Amino acid sequence: MNTPHAHAALEALDFGRVDAESEVDLDQRFVRTTDFEKFARQEIWVALGPKGTGKSALFELFAKYEHVARRLVPDRLGDTVIASGTGFGDLSQLATGDIERLKGEDGYDHDRLWRLYIAIRAGLGVSAAGLSVPRGPLRDLLVALHEAKDLRILPVMQSLWKLAIGDAPAEVSVASGGATVTLRGGKKALDVIGLLQDLQTTLESAGKKLWLLFDKIDEIFPTDPAERRAAIEGLFTASMAVRRQFPAIQPKVLVRTDIWRDLQFTNKSHLTDKRVELSWSRDQLAVMLLKRACASRDVRTFVEHYIPALKESDVEVLSREDIEAGIRVIFPPTVYPGEREAEIMDWIEARVTDAQGTVLPRETIMLGNRAKSEQEGIGRPGDDSLLAREAVREAFTYVSIERVSGYLAEFPDVEPHLKRFRGQVTATFSREQLEELMAGLEPAGIDLLDRLYEIGVLKPLAGTTVTAENFEIPRLYRVGLGLVIRGRA
Repeated sequence: MNTPHAHAALEALDFGRVDAESEVDLDQRFVRTTDFEKFARQEIWVALGPKGTGKSALFELFAKYEHVARRLVPDRLGDTVIASGTGFGDLSQLATGDIERLKGEDGYDHDRLWRLYIAIRAGLGVSAAGLSVPRGPLRDLLVALHEAKDLRILPVMQSLWKLAIGDAPAEVSVASGGATVTLRGGKKALDVIGLLQDLQTTLESAGKKLWLLFDKIDEIFPTDPAERRAAIEGLFTASMAVRRQFPAIQPKVLVRTDIWRDLQFTNKSHLTDKRVELSWSRDQLAVMLLKRACASRDVRTFVEHYIPALKESDVEVLSREDIEAGIRVIFPPTVYPGEREAEIMDWIEARVTDAQGTVLPRETIMLGNRAKSEQEGIGRPGDDSLLAREAVREAFTYVSIERVSGYLAEFPDVEPHLKRFRGQVTATFSREQLEELMAGLEPAGIDLLDRLYEIGVLKPLAGTTVTAENFEIPRLYRVGLGLVIRGRA
């Protein structure tokens, strides 16, 4: 493939960003999966998945590329207003520092905080949709917010808090960006009931529902897991209460699976049929890689030369055979030479899968981009595909190290345990071997096995963490953890 067209395609090859919020053309790279279809249902309002499974891409598609989401499910969103709660990290959203300051206010609790925040963000969403708001506290609040050039959520929250506690003053001034509006609570506390009721009335009159999307909530109190858990539990209890009392206001929350498992709040079990767990298959990974690569005109033109059907179709509607053939234009057919070697997509899938069997698109994208960089270091495209075998192998080493140093660094409670895998010459351990290897550390025993399985690092073989006699570290983590295993990663 040492041709000018191949060189141009290699130079243009780009699988996109691993973090959806910095993806400038997510609408062209997003892959529609069955999980997307489920999340678009009104009754589904919790999306679970480990880091790297596409939660933020789902959020960004609805929040930033609303027109694309509506086109993909035209029969489901006609009566829906879409707004964001958290996820962008702009000044109008809540951050850890804001919560810390508000905790110093009288009568603070996380549930009450989130109800007030939901009311403010939903109000902004209703306003942006151009719906007519009746006279009342919500309209007064929106007057102040509309005149604000630099909307900072903390001053607004602090002002409204005085009306949201039992011993409320008769009135309070809300200042934001130079605009000031007086809200009156009267003899009773405003709480958030007045605001939420105004929202419910507004939406009902327009025949609408409002989705309020929450992402990145794992970034609240990142160094204090106990406080983060309490804050997120408050978000869920507040969301359940709002949905029950004001059914037109519908928070939808995306949260990491390991965080979800630790949450304890009343009626958590009631959400079993209201959630979706994000998952990816081998074939979906192939579609994602080919679609992201072909977002570049030079790459698409190059692949079309080998896959003529691509000239007339989008990647997602190609046959499985054409998608596989398209992948082999970009990636080598196998990562090692030989007739019995695993096909490239099987090889990739095995190396981006964690202990719970979760396939990670984030690491797949990282692998593709790193392989492109390695190939550029070689100075030319591969002989039979744009990316050569050695480039893909080196890229996987990078991915494993990045996954361990990035994702696993978020679990300081097991950091000493993970370090003890360094220098081990096998990826499979008996229960007794693990107990000996981890001696003197806490957590220990079944608690440790549960924890390592929960974060995807240790897979029980032929059983559960309680019954299995042997455990295995997935390929994704072996190099990054420092295992020294002869042969191939």
